[in-house]
Amino acid sequence: MTVVYYMQVAFLDVSIELINVLKKHVQLHVLIELTPHGKNLTVLEIDKFPERKTLVKPEEILTQRCYENLKPYFSGVGSVHFVMHPHRTGFSYSTLQASFDTWKYIKQFKPDILHFETFGLRTIGMLFYLKAFKNVCITIHDPVPHTGEDSWKVTLPRTFMFGIPGKKKYLFYSQFAKQQFEEHYKKQKQHKAMVLQMSPYSFLKKLVKPADQVQKKYILFFGRLSPYKGIDDLLNAMPTVFKEFPNEQLVIAGKAVHGFDIDDEIVNKYRNNITILDKHIPNDELAILIQEAKFIVCPYKDATQSGVLMTAFGLNTPVIATKVGSFPEFIRENVNGLLVPPNDPKKLAEGICFALRNDHYKQLAQNIKIAQAEDMWDRNSEILLHAYAS
Repeated sequence: MTVVYYMQVAFLDVSIELINVLKKHVQLHVLIELTPHGKNLTVLEIDKFPERKTLVKPEEILTQRCYENLKPYFSGVGSVHFVMHPHRTGFSYSTLQASFDTWKYIKQFKPDILHFETFGLRTIGMLFYLKAFKNVCITIHDPVPHTGEDSWKVTLPRTFMFGIPGKKKYLFYSQFAKQQFEEHYKKQKQHKAMVLQMSPYSFLKKLVKPADQVQKKYILFFGRLSPYKGIDDLLNAMPTVFKEFPNEQLVIAGKAVHGFDIDDEIVNKYRNNITILDKHIPNDELAILIQEAKFIVCPYKDATQSGVLMTAFGLNTPVIATKVGSFPEFIRENVNGLLVPPNDPKKLAEGICFALRNDHYKQLAQNIKIAQAEDMWDRNSEILLHAYAS
């Protein structure tokens, strides 16, 4: 069976785990949609954005360090290319040209399955060539846009992609996402929907220090800074935490989305306790940040599934999260983390203090049983192969 796997850069951290197991069972050709904005998203580190080329091999644009780290995931794959979209907007002549060039490349494989790991405005250009292609799988990460992130740029691609003629298979990474999709897109119920089991990410494990050299130093929030992430609730919770633990440290690390600003009042009041790293965090720095964290906080107001959670678990770091989205599917209360109500700084502070008292977070970390990440992701290969064959 020949499968073309088309993804966006933003989801490369989860995609490389699937690639790593899927390549054992099918002839796999990987296409990674790349824009100027995505040069350093997730696990990527790119030196330069090549001009006048649509399909570029990883070794042509990745830093040497990044290429060597990704090489084991891509080894054994039929082909891997970045699909270059140099224009900053989703609608342009270059977008259509890139789609045409990509389709010409895909046709030579005569694929049995075309699998989209989500989609966006630039993917619409592919639809001109997909109308006769019946075997399409679509992974939906966020069936409903997060708070503050809904726009026509999200809804328009869905209108077109869901309108592809023929039978489609929809894939999700949590039961919550599947249920949310079925509630909001009732017309799509005639298509098959299947759930993959999201498991800890393995990529950053090779970038961390030896365990005997690690000192746990702070509470960590990491990921892009966006309205739905509940950073305001976290900051409002911290004065209560600092009252009981006056020397405790909070690190907030990630690049803010356009238009989002952190309220400086609490940050300025506790300058000796709170550090804001508003920037892209390189892989090696992120790995150490997570490894040296006592635990991760995810005070989200809403969520689907969380790559932050799986990244943390991949480094044996417990998580305190709100009871939204699929967090309750993956966090076992007081086993590998804690769950608190959303939009409730008081309860969040109670959870953080509970984890800090008598270093209880260490017990939570010991309870995270990490098998080989590849073995855990292997369970999804059977689900995927069934979706492809059905």
